Amino acid sequence: MFLSMLAAATVAAAPATDFDAAAAFGAMPLFRSIQVSPNGEMLAAVVRSGGRSGLAVIDITEGVGFKRFVEDSDALKVGKFFWKADDRLVFSARIPGNRYGTPVVETRMFSMEPEGKGIRSLYRESTRNTGLPPQIQDDVVSWLPNDPQNIYVQYLGQGTNTTNVMRMRVDNPTRHRVVEANRKGAFDWMADRDGNVRVVNSLRNEKTRMLHVKTPDGKWKDISHRIAPGQPNFRIVGLDPDQDTVYITSDHATDTMALYPYSVTNDVIGELLFSHPTSDVYGISLSPKNGRLIGARYAEESPVTHWFGNSLPKKLIKAIGDATDADYVSFHNLNMTGDAAILSVSNGIRPSQYVMFTISSGEMFYLPQQYPDLAGVDMGEVISVEYKARDGLTIPAFVTLPPGIKSLEDAKNLPFAINPHGGPTSRDFAGFDWLAQYLASQGYGVLQMNFRGSDGYGAEFKSAGNREWGQAMQDDISDGAQWLIDQGSAHPDKTMIIGGSYGGYAALMGAVKTPDLFSCAVSLNGVSDLPALISHEAEFVNGSYATRHIGRLWKDRVMLRENSPARRAEDVQIPVLIVHGEKDRVVPLNQGQRMARALERADKDVRFVELDEGSHYLDVNDNRVTFLRELEAFLPRCQ
Repeated sequence: MFLSMLAAATVAAAPATDFDAAAAFGAMPLFRSIQVSPNGEMLAAVVRSGGRSGLAVIDITEGVGFKRFVEDSDALKVGKFFWKADDRLVFSARIPGNRYGTPVVETRMFSMEPEGKGIRSLYRESTRNTGLPPQIQDDVVSWLPNDPQNIYVQYLGQGTNTTNVMRMRVDNPTRHRVVEANRKGAFDWMADRDGNVRVVNSLRNEKTRMLHVKTPDGKWKDISHRIAPGQPNFRIVGLDPDQDTVYITSDHATDTMALYPYSVTNDVIGELLFSHPTSDVYGISLSPKNGRLIGARYAEESPVTHWFGNSLPKKLIKAIGDATDADYVSFHNLNMTGDAAILSVSNGIRPSQYVMFTISSGEMFYLPQQYPDLAGVDMGEVISVEYKARDGLTIPAFVTLPPGIKSLEDAKNLPFAINPHGGPTSRDFAGFDWLAQYLASQGYGVLQMNFRGSDGYGAEFKSAGNREWGQAMQDDISDGAQWLIDQGSAHPDKTMIIGGSYGGYAALMGAVKTPDLFSCAVSLNGVSDLPALISHEAEFVNGSYATRHIGRLWKDRVMLRENSPARRAEDVQIPVLIVHGEKDRVVPLNQGQRMARALERADKDVRFVELDEGSHYLDVNDNRVTFLRELEAFLPRCQ
């Protein structure tokens, strides 16, 4: 039976003697974003197995494993999905596109029956004004859990740069009905659990945001003064069923972003609900049953949720924790009827494993392991550290050590990989990281720092990264490498820098700015030319607003050129590996090509690899394994 198969899948096996580290660590996780049907008898998930992936439905009442109904391909990749009813799944797919001569990412919305029958597109093929379908079709404003026929989505109105909220039927592509529209510059709408649209973010121009909220009497109220320049940070993170209350995070009374209720009618921030001394509150959890506040999300070494009162997720986490030997239990979601939940469990820094819990019966079972080939494989210890940047700012970071080394004090003259994260407005956490653990398996220590500009450490820390690409943010990264060398943990001649996206940019800038510090550099889908990136982003709606923290093309032209690695190839003195996805729609392929050509013209040691059909996220085909194999071949040149 299926339940027996799941139970057996949790037994760890010793790794084979011919263990292939690149294949094992580079494998995509088996499951992504599992959802339980309303009746609790079926699971839907994106499943990756045997080199194939796609949306699958698992019928728990049958002993048949899973059935893959929508398979990923070069032309289509499944995105988000949601059970609208026991007989209806709604899902989106990402496809490559080209609009007005510019390569873009497009999304499409579909629905289908659980058996894979009746797949329907939920949009008409084109609009009257442009002759093209909306580019982004899966920006869901509300799944409308109490309405079995409709969801709310937002997309650009015909011939405008304004986003409208539309009601979409989930069983056919009939004409969508306008729910909210005619708000100039609107780009993001929010609705409560019941589908009441109550918040809209807009742009007055490329520099100025506007914010409107709906009062209990149904009128829109301008509260843009709350987000005006010079004001404390103010961000709406959720809506209470009470039409006068929204939940906001603000730093008006704390060093970090804290959680408060806000009265729309009175324009008053209420009493503090939750704060953390060193972490922003970056989101909240609302009850799937009634929409009430039940949790505040923040971060320590790993993401954490503070659960209010005796909420259902809090009780489920305790029950799973008591019934297993897991060090960590995380709540993910509850089905529409509230009787079946998906959680995950993990021990130390091993990959987590999904668990389904049926509340009415108390039954629990494990789903198969996320990385089956890593069962029994020793993982490197992950240690939380911090160091001082040259201007005295404290930089939090994580060190992953090769298996068998338990402390930084025991690490002596190790080859080290400096691995800054992407974004740059994101952050790293402790826990399983496929790239860090792969490098650790090859004998490398790995330093992942949350440099200034990273999320989660307060507005001042984040704003310290504004317009600091290649400058103070880069210095934070270099200072981390020097700190490891100075204390004897990292070998001064065997310290490499490797990263993806912004981290790839930082790797290239490390080769330009501090070639004596690093033995080699590896850039995955990295930026190399800041003016070219800003010009490219300006081709998209709100693109200039999105790049304002990098700099302005004319005003900052000298700084942007100085901090563009492709314009400073002559300064590179170390081997460089550049890997870039052919279909990267976030950082265009020409950013990698531009850097490779510049290095070749300067007669530098460079290898350029173009990943076939590759996206920005190494999630197409076996591109993650391909990347690790290229890295494996390159590592000897770093020592």
